[in-house]
Amino acid sequence: MDEKKKSRLIELTKDALIVLLSCSALWLAARTPLAAPLWGLFREEGPHVVQGQNQVGSRDSGALPIAMAANLPGGGMDLPDGAEGARYGVCYDQAGCQELFQKVAGPLAETLSSSGAPETVSRAEWETALTGRLGVYIDFQGQIPLSVLVGWLSGGETGLTATVRRLVLTQWEGGTDVYYLDERDGGYYRCRSEVADSFSLAEALSGLTDNGAFFAFESELYAGLAPDTLLLPDAPSPAVYTASNPMNAGQSTLEALVQDLGFSLNSTSFYSTDEQVARSGDDSVRLSDQGVAQYQYEGRPGDGLFPVLRQGEAGALYDSVETCRRTALSAMGSRCGEARLYLMSVQDTDGGWEIDFGYSLNGIPVVTEGGRAARFLVRGGEIVQFSLYLRSYTSSGSTCMVLPPRQGAGALAARGLAGSELVLTYTDSGDALTAGWSARDNRRGEG
Repeated sequence: MDEKKKSRLIELTKDALIVLLSCSALWLAARTPLAAPLWGLFREEGPHVVQGQNQVGSRDSGALPIAMAANLPGGGMDLPDGAEGARYGVCYDQAGCQELFQKVAGPLAETLSSSGAPETVSRAEWETALTGRLGVYIDFQGQIPLSVLVGWLSGGETGLTATVRRLVLTQWEGGTDVYYLDERDGGYYRCRSEVADSFSLAEALSGLTDNGAFFAFESELYAGLAPDTLLLPDAPSPAVYTASNPMNAGQSTLEALVQDLGFSLNSTSFYSTDEQVARSGDDSVRLSDQGVAQYQYEGRPGDGLFPVLRQGEAGALYDSVETCRRTALSAMGSRCGEARLYLMSVQDTDGGWEIDFGYSLNGIPVVTEGGRAARFLVRGGEIVQFSLYLRSYTSSGSTCMVLPPRQGAGALAARGLAGSELVLTYTDSGDALTAGWSARDNRRGEG
């Protein structure tokens, strides 16, 4: 072999090694616990799920904010250090909340994963965190155990046991703090991290500008509302949607549904009573004419069709919620149209958990006839029962008029609901859905 050919062979070998190393690096990056969940944190949980495709590999998050607000340098707000600040808020805007949440998801995950034990703080300290420091306020649509939120953000585990809807990520001299309201006991807490980089939070919030967002406790005009209600100066203009039952084609729709849930059609029998029924061994699904599917397992513990993905001691709650979320997506993701699913609540039951999910349309919760989109019962490390309220939502292309927030607050007071939280919701009671103000039931994360 002459020198020219030998040199070319060496160069080709080098190129091949570089490509191999690059591919290895990309593979390792994709496997990194923090990177993988953040990559898919806000992928759509509705229109982009393919029927018949099990979403076991996805990391879609069930944590959807209904409102977010950022305190920023530059503007008209006095900060403790004498600097001037501004307030940027976003409400009932799926894309806007998604964009802002993605900016702060990394700092939030880092802070929660490295924080110390929670400390009790006062209401006054909570309000200072909300309004007087560089930081971001997040109000989720549902009530989320912190162990589940940390699992979705980073894939890791945490010793934090609170259930939260509202939290604030703020900067301090030596790191970052997370303040939160524990929905179980009503107390305010702070977790401090000296490891998290406070500058990454400042960088994430850079470029935002003041848009006049404020909290109800900052204005006497809204003294009748729950104090942490986030408000914008202008009335929203939500879209009008149409609703339909995607399961009204008889046995063929039930066959497709149970196949998406993992039933083998070869071992499943179908028959009709007052409902469509599919049975495979000890697993059965009943489908009503209204599109309500009910699953029941009646066999030996541990042999059901829906075991919890992992049954680790520390992460049992996260694993259970994640298994239910993925099961809901496999059945509902391709059928719910423009809606997204979010975690509404988790309740302890005898030996397990009751886990509810709701529908959301462009960041606005949907109140269904049953109050939720799906309910799961997890016991003994497996799903033993669930019910799915199957609905499909499509934008009509028009918008509806909503009262300005001040008039909405007055309407609540006139109904004897002073002190309630003013929240925008859709009520699914027919073919057309228009949004309106309602009083939020903070016990269950429902409107």
